[in-house]
Amino acid sequence: MPGSGKGEFARLLSEKGIKVITMSDVLREKYEKEAKSGERLMDFAKRMRQLYGKGVVAKLCVEKIEKGSNIVAFDGIRNWEEIEEFKKVGEVIIVAIHSPPKLRYERLLKRARKDDILTMEGLIKRDWEELEMGIGNVIALADYVLTNDSTIEEFKSKAEELIKRIL
Repeated sequence: MPGSGKGEFARLLSEKGIKVITMSDVLREKYEKEAKSGERLMDFAKRMRQLYGKGVVAKLCVEKIEKGSNIVAFDGIRNWEEIEEFKKVGEVIIVAIHSPPKLRYERLLKRARKDDILTMEGLIKRDWEELEMGIGNVIALADYVLTNDSTIEEFKSKAEELIKRIL
């Protein structure tokens, strides 16, 4: 979910030399070329999934895998159909990062990214949109769940331990 710590986990993977493909960045590339005037990224994502199937963003991400890559991490899976697309190219291990909504909201306020929602009501609305896309199924069926509800140092420590176990 937004603000849970996915990006931080992805940074740790990247520091270990693992290629990380951020799904929202790949979607954003397509959005900048094909979005309708005034269309929100979330609405564009929904439209793409309606037109091309729920696994469309994963298909776009698979195109970004470099030849010879043994391990690739995808940051931002939103539904099970994306998992199925990734399974076509290799073994899939799902790591879900969980953080309470209030803490995620505080983090979003601090990072102040251009597309972040800066009200608690907005975050709840976005959470429901994410859940409607199917992210709850991905979280529920994850191989590993990291809870990120304390300090960044504690999260990094737990994440490093998990990465060692997986690798």
